[in-house]
Amino acid sequence: MTTPAEGSLVLGIDLGGTKILAGVVDDQHRIVGRAKESTPAREGPEALREALVSAGRDALQVAGIGPERLSAIGIGSPGPLDVDAGVIRSSPNLNVTDFPLKGTLEEAFGTPVAVQNDVRVGGYGEFKLGAGRGYRDVLAAFVGTGIGGCLIRDGRIVTGVTGNAGEIGHLIVKADGPKCGCGRKGCLEAVASRTAITRRVYKAIKKGASTPLRDVVKSKTSRLKSKELSGAYRSGDPVAVHEVDRAARFLGLALGGLMNVLGPEIIIVGGGVTEALGGPFVDLVRNAARAQAMADPDRLVRIEQAELGDDSGLLGAALIARERFVGTGEPQRT
Repeated sequence: MTTPAEGSLVLGIDLGGTKILAGVVDDQHRIVGRAKESTPAREGPEALREALVSAGRDALQVAGIGPERLSAIGIGSPGPLDVDAGVIRSSPNLNVTDFPLKGTLEEAFGTPVAVQNDVRVGGYGEFKLGAGRGYRDVLAAFVGTGIGGCLIRDGRIVTGVTGNAGEIGHLIVKADGPKCGCGRKGCLEAVASRTAITRRVYKAIKKGASTPLRDVVKSKTSRLKSKELSGAYRSGDPVAVHEVDRAARFLGLALGGLMNVLGPEIIIVGGGVTEALGGPFVDLVRNAARAQAMADPDRLVRIEQAELGDDSGLLGAALIARERFVGTGEPQRT
């Protein structure tokens, strides 16, 4: 990749449950250097600190620049977060509490850091550069290790008085259902995320079901990759088909209810699971949501797949940092 000779450069980082993506982004929103690290989700704060810094440095190296060329850094992270302090308050998917994201990156790179929820930055990236272009009222839902949401009203991210609004993964969709990583029962994340699908696949295997996923799902905590799930689903494996269909129904149930309450112009469905399964999964979600959305009889709300793929998070993080520190727009926190 080539580095632009002029213009401000921002480092965007997307911290996920399984991987860390980092990219140097120019003022035309082009990624001019990128890197990827596995997330050491079970190894504690020091391992996470090293992985974040390593991903950022590798992206700078690919772009052919030093940290002095950066105008800002933006990072999206699972929460709940203290956005102003730049701290992960807690995260069941990352095994950390009160982790200093902002301090870690400012110390390593010597540049100001903007911190925001990972799904919010992904949703903002889609809003500005992807499937949400041209709209002002957007709801984004991302399905991966967990499930998160981003609500944009009149072009601005809504975080509410708590700073953590948009956690659609913790809507209760099955009363007294399976326990979620947050400790509650019946959350959307506990029935429709890749983690939830993996647990149900393992349960089916334990009951004697025949599935090609048997080789990769050897315990309820196995890490089933989205592409492995997609391969089994597309081959017609009954276990994969049943669990994907079930997850899509629950996701559609939640989104249909949110359509009734919020009436967004468009709902964007993204994340690793969605990207791997593609159109058939989005169709299932769309149909389930439409069946629940009594407030939209004319089908005015569009339900579409995200367009930016894995880049939505790092691009959105870079956008938020650029708007906050470089001055190309107002900060997007309300």
